[in-house]
Amino acid sequence: IAMTCTHAALKRHDFVSSGFEFDSLVMEESAQILEVETFIPMLLQKQQQGQPSRLKRVVLIGDHNQLPPVIQNMAFQKYS
Repeated sequence: IAMTCTHAALKRHDFVSSGFEFDSLVMEESAQILEVETFIPMLLQKQQQGQPSRLKRVVLIGDHNQLPPVIQNMAFQKYS
């Protein structure tokens, strides 16, 4: 399944209610999204009460030489 983080946020209710399950998550161009946006796809599964999360792996992929990272924090922008 491939989608943007924005689409995952908009359709989260549909995914959770359908019982959508996965154990690995790959985010391409992860340097182009805000840190808080990376949590959205991680929350697409319904958490079972008292059970550990099914999600076992998160892989962030991004080529900082192709597209520079998006840095919102002014203090860190001078290091980009």
